[in-house]
Amino acid sequence: MPGLVDLKSSLEGRKPEYVIDVNRDLASNVGLSIGSLSNTLRVVLAGQTATSYEDETGLTHDVVVRVAPEYRTSFDDLSRIPVATSAINPRTLSPIMVPLGQVAQIHPSGAPAEIKRLSLERMARLEGNYQGRALTKVMGDIKKRMATVPLPPGYRIDIGGETKNFVETVGYIIESLALAIIFVYLILASQFGSFLQPLAIMLSLPLSIVGVLVALLLTGDTLNMLSMIGLIMLMGLVTKNAILLVDFANKERERGATRRQALIDAGEIRFRPIMMTTFAMIFGMLPTALALGEGGEFRAPMARAVIGGLVTSTMLTLIVVPVVYTYLDDFGGRVVAWVTAGKRARVKDAAEELPAGPEPEGVPAD
Repeated sequence: MPGLVDLKSSLEGRKPEYVIDVNRDLASNVGLSIGSLSNTLRVVLAGQTATSYEDETGLTHDVVVRVAPEYRTSFDDLSRIPVATSAINPRTLSPIMVPLGQVAQIHPSGAPAEIKRLSLERMARLEGNYQGRALTKVMGDIKKRMATVPLPPGYRIDIGGETKNFVETVGYIIESLALAIIFVYLILASQFGSFLQPLAIMLSLPLSIVGVLVALLLTGDTLNMLSMIGLIMLMGLVTKNAILLVDFANKERERGATRRQALIDAGEIRFRPIMMTTFAMIFGMLPTALALGEGGEFRAPMARAVIGGLVTSTMLTLIVVPVVYTYLDDFGGRVVAWVTAGKRARVKDAAEELPAGPEPEGVPAD
């Protein structure tokens, strides 16, 4: 698979071994139990301490009895190991012996060099690095390949390492992004005393995301942890242009200007401070975006995302925000008129339902 390097597995370096599969039905027919079979193999292959002796220096040594190495190494040697059954030979009054190969199947295999466990479960770890491709693309190919691999019952595949950390980080960043948007809206609503005008200002946020994606595409970067941090920074930076426009337009309308004229004046007069602050932030981020200095490649995606978001939000805010401001102002005016008309209707109905009072004295009736 392209992009994967330095692959290694915890199953590497397996030790050769022979696996003995006992035919339980056949072993039961000849009176052979699994316990007696394992005891016999342990004595023959691993040995058993028979006695001990003391040498002339007073040291005690164990005497271990087992089959010689040249008779316990090959497949044929294992097949010829005699195993005592529970049946008795009537002539010799000794247990009947059967070769191990008649009651079991012996085949070569490999044992793991080490046994890993996670949460009390056996596990095999596959590790590697990625190079030349993004982590998300490499993991996407791995997941597609894993989906085609049939797993035996009781087996599952878990993804860990940097991929797991990346998924958790994305979740935290999304939460931070949502909180940033909520707090920005609350602050703007309290500043402008309106629930609709902050919506026009916060339209700069999706406009900046367009620039972030375009900047990352042109520079060959990915939407990684640093670029997402830059996206959170943009939530507080790109709204300043719309704030300058809306605040100036509101003040002009308070002085008696029409809405259209107030927006035109805001665009003309606030254009210079908007461009000055935008260029100041862009040039301030430029050394980081160019990956200058030690470790600059790591921080560069953050600065590039910020620069791309500032460029598009500045260009589109001057056009889109006044239009949305107009529509929201019309909508707010209709809501206020509807609420006011409802209140007037309720007051009129209440006045008609009041009983007529007594006529004042001294006034002749019609």
